[in-house]
Amino acid sequence: MLELFKTMWDRWQGVAKGIMAAQNAVLMGFAYFVGVGPVAIFFRVTGKQLIDRAPAAPDAKSYWLARDGKPMNMKEANRQF
Repeated sequence: MLELFKTMWDRWQGVAKGIMAAQNAVLMGFAYFVGVGPVAIFFRVTGKQLIDRAPAAPDAKSYWLARDGKPMNMKEANRQF
């Protein structure tokens, strides 16, 4: 009798894992399309950029910003932003 319950429990765990995987996919997909989708559409329609991706100069070969070259002291090095 104990073996029967053990087998039933193992099969139920397999079914429950399948249900969990399907539920997770549905909920995460819903959260993505409801949360991320409208925000992306809003920024696409308004043309806003949250990141400055333009090079410093139109003829620049890189997106890196040049440093001014002055040496930093410890106070400036601790304050990165």
